[in-house]
Amino acid sequence: MAKSGPQFPMKLRTRQHVIEEQSVNFLARQVLRRGHQLLRPGQREYGWDATMFHFSENGRVEIGEVRFQCKATDHLRLVDDGSAVAVRVDARDLLYWQWDIYPFILIVYDAQKERAFWVHIQDYAVPENVSETQESLTIRIPIRQKLNLRAIDSFREWSLAAAAKRRERNPTDEI
Repeated sequence: MAKSGPQFPMKLRTRQHVIEEQSVNFLARQVLRRGHQLLRPGQREYGWDATMFHFSENGRVEIGEVRFQCKATDHLRLVDDGSAVAVRVDARDLLYWQWDIYPFILIVYDAQKERAFWVHIQDYAVPENVSETQESLTIRIPIRQKLNLRAIDSFREWSLAAAAKRRERNPTDEI
């Protein structure tokens, strides 16, 4: 009988690895349905999983982008009488995401029901006492904030508004 491969311990592809990829795939399908592009970093990233570049209705590239961090779970944690999803995030990531000049969206993917929820980090009320030394904190995402085509449209609009605001502040700067 032929051996199936090396006879030493190999790395395993875990369920968590699979659903993490499914979460980005779910996001990518929504982005593509609106004619936009989702790119994953080519090198190790530090706090984001993908960036959306958007286009006008006639296909012209637009100034702006949206970054995403995707969290995936088989056990969605509902809180507040089922009206919100709770997810733990690294406090350092949250502090970093808040300073992004374009919209930064945290996605929580429910692998069991193949659905996702989102929160716009810059609009999220973060406690004033969050510090760089704090390890993590829990974010609550309203379940009404489903990742769908309407959400993708909102992300694009926020990105365009951020680009316009930047141009107003620095009219001679290139974006």
